[in-house]
Amino acid sequence: MLSIQHIYFDDHQSFDSFEFKNSDYFVLTVYLILGDDKGSSLFYFDVINDYCPSSDNIIMKDYEVYCRKKAIFVMKNFNKYILLNFINALIKEESIDKNENEISNGLTKYFHWEFDNYVP
Repeated sequence: MLSIQHIYFDDHQSFDSFEFKNSDYFVLTVYLILGDDKGSSLFYFDVINDYCPSSDNIIMKDYEVYCRKKAIFVMKNFNKYILLNFINALIKEESIDKNENEISNGLTKYFHWEFDNYVP
């Protein structure tokens, strides 16, 4: 199963030291290094706060994190711990009865992957 090996925010700010300075509107890019003992991959997404009921859908009912479209999540009020718990729950849900490739493919429905546009 994949897990978060490292999470950081814009400008390579570590999760532990990151403090969000509240503003009326924000776009925050989150980077995830997900992996296991065989290797890892970089995924990323944006978190914004302009919630719109007509376009934002709840993914997991226990978390106030909404999905607008691939790699754009909405949080009415940003909380890095709620976001972290949501990501862990999403990874766990996408990992049920799946192999490593299936998990990565499932996560690309929600996150951008470092090789999304790779052409050999």
